[in-house]
Amino acid sequence: MRVNLTELVEGQKKELDLEVEAKIENIGYFGDEIPLVAPVVFKGKIYNANGEIYIEGIVESTGEFSCYRCLEKFQKKIIGEIHEKLIYESSPQAEIEEYFIIKNNMINISEIMENVLISALPMKIVCDEQCRGLCLVCGENLNKHQCNCEKDEIDPRLAKLKDLLQ
Repeated sequence: MRVNLTELVEGQKKELDLEVEAKIENIGYFGDEIPLVAPVVFKGKIYNANGEIYIEGIVESTGEFSCYRCLEKFQKKIIGEIHEKLIYESSPQAEIEEYFIIKNNMINISEIMENVLISALPMKIVCDEQCRGLCLVCGENLNKHQCNCEKDEIDPRLAKLKDLLQ
């Protein structure tokens, strides 16, 4: 979805308030595809400050994840904030991938929304901070059942220290 910034660039307006909803199916995250089960919504503004164009706002959606610890599927709301400077295509900084580019007085807001959602995700996504994960011996989900496995394993690098205690 493209947003026309001509009025901002030419100085006719100082600010554009935006509320945009886009249907993005999936976002790529460390080689995985995360399905989005709700539309992506951007609420914010694009403004001109001394000839430079900035974007500010909040992006939110709901994704479907697999827990890093217990592998159960769950849905979680993703909320990300953006406070970025937009760079003109002709600018020398346009070659740096860290900036969003204004081409022909237009900006691709869908690309911005997707990048903000990805940056809002934690490295390890868990269903609950108290998630106990899977048993390392039998693979039982410890959130649902307690297993009776013997968990008396010692790190082989520290096994000699156990001999000192006896």
